[in-house]
Amino acid sequence: MTPASSIPSVRELIAEYATIEDRLRSLEARVHGGCAPPLNPELVQLTERERQVLAMLRRHHPTG
Repeated sequence: MTPASSIPSVRELIAEYATIEDRLRSLEARVHGGCAPPLNPELVQLTERERQVLAMLRRHHPTG
């Protein structure tokens, strides 16, 4: 079982998700503008992390 202190809070997950989204938008703009190769390794990594963060948010149980 994972200790509660090692599980990111909803606030932390949302902040990370927002950061990922900002970076993805920046990378996608460069791809669509023709400045970056279509398969950018950072884009792939960010997309995977985005999936992980969303999965953790879905598993978070509301408190209160």
